[in-house]
Amino acid sequence: MSAAPRWSHRDPVEGGNPFPAGDLRHTRWEEATAHARAALRRYDDESAAASADAPTSESYAHRWLDLATMRFDTWARRGLAAVDNTLARREYAAWLKTYVANWRVYVAETCPHVAGDVRAELASRLQARAEHWVDEARHLLHNGLR
Repeated sequence: MSAAPRWSHRDPVEGGNPFPAGDLRHTRWEEATAHARAALRRYDDESAAASADAPTSESYAHRWLDLATMRFDTWARRGLAAVDNTLARREYAAWLKTYVANWRVYVAETCPHVAGDVRAELASRLQARAEHWVDEARHLLHNGLR
């Protein structure tokens, strides 16, 4: 599966639902995608309402970090829909690792004006979030929730 980061709402997994109709993961993926898109719209609405004031460089960096982290978390959460066994968990962990690496490249290309320490903070955050989502996948499997 692709792992293309985006500032927009575009799905990082290109090509649509990766699971064939009839596969249980297909339906879970569709439902999780709908939830992800709704979460992105809610965040954007809340962010627009909160950002009426002119940003300072500090508040801009904070909002930028929050936006990237939220985008990452939204699609990482959706990826849990594919985790239903140990192999799928390993594939999910590998996808998250790729997604973090791709975010780092994407940010360097699309936001060259962002200070290096802020980009480093984002890399640290995304790595921590990836570890969180791998733990969530383990939890789902361990507790028989999948």
